[in-house]
Amino acid sequence: MKAVIIRFSSLGDVVLTSATVEALNHAGAEIAFVTKPQYTPLFTEDPRIKRIIPLSTIGRVLNEIKDFKPDFIIDLHGTMRSLLISFLSSGKTIRTKKHSLSRRILVKYGIGKKQPRSVVEDHRKVISKLGISMENIYPKLYPSQKGLSEAKKRLANIPKNELVIIHPYARYPLKAWNREKFQILAENFTEVGFNVIFISEGINKPPLYYVNDLTLEGLVGIISMGDIFIGNDSGPSHIAAALELAAVTIFGPSHPALGFKPNGKHATFVASQVGCSPCTLHGKNKCKYKTRLCFDSITPDIVFEKAMSMYKQKKNAR
Repeated sequence: MKAVIIRFSSLGDVVLTSATVEALNHAGAEIAFVTKPQYTPLFTEDPRIKRIIPLSTIGRVLNEIKDFKPDFIIDLHGTMRSLLISFLSSGKTIRTKKHSLSRRILVKYGIGKKQPRSVVEDHRKVISKLGISMENIYPKLYPSQKGLSEAKKRLANIPKNELVIIHPYARYPLKAWNREKFQILAENFTEVGFNVIFISEGINKPPLYYVNDLTLEGLVGIISMGDIFIGNDSGPSHIAAALELAAVTIFGPSHPALGFKPNGKHATFVASQVGCSPCTLHGKNKCKYKTRLCFDSITPDIVFEKAMSMYKQKKNAR
């Protein structure tokens, strides 16, 4: 069986589709993947993917798909462009359900269930139509040698003991937890013997270190070398989950009920239960209060305890 997976963006969503890649690979399928050029480095040395098709003109993408000769087109994006590409391609198309209306109603009116969920669950339903199970299958990434080499060079002067990676940013600042809290959290980890790397600008003050200006492959490489990862509702958190770190994602204005719950063997999250969350789908909005109540209730101690619990569970599972 040959299958083409379509997921153009964004970073976290593309990472989450790697669970579908894993399921198809287990079933013996040959896989091609269509995504935006900036995300192709995620799969540079992925042994499961036979062909990476960078999104360019529709004509070029169609020619690559035609040359691949797929039996199925698996559209995990559901935009007009992916609809057009799948319609004009040979092979049967199966498509994910996006829940766009229910998510927007939850954000705008607060109507709907706040049950944490992952879009991987929707992908699982799609793949089941091919008779393929995704039971106990999670997103999975393979760091490239180029990315690992970049990471080793950047971490060359950092002691090799247990390592916490903190990514304090999000695509939209509204979704970023307070930087001061990240700093306190980092100090909590150093007090119990961890080195901490901020993926951020800063001046090294061992055992706190700062690494910035990474390629996507380098980012994956550095995260893969960590033991614990802490981040906001953003792509790097999904990368950490797919690399099987003990990973904690911090949700505030957005919410895991919107389908962005981290999906991994050792991944979890912290989310506020205030009534005004979620107030945004992706983080473009502004908070209507003077302070973000959703983040006020999430303390460094809460995140630290969650991370250490997940870390110990992972160590005990080995």
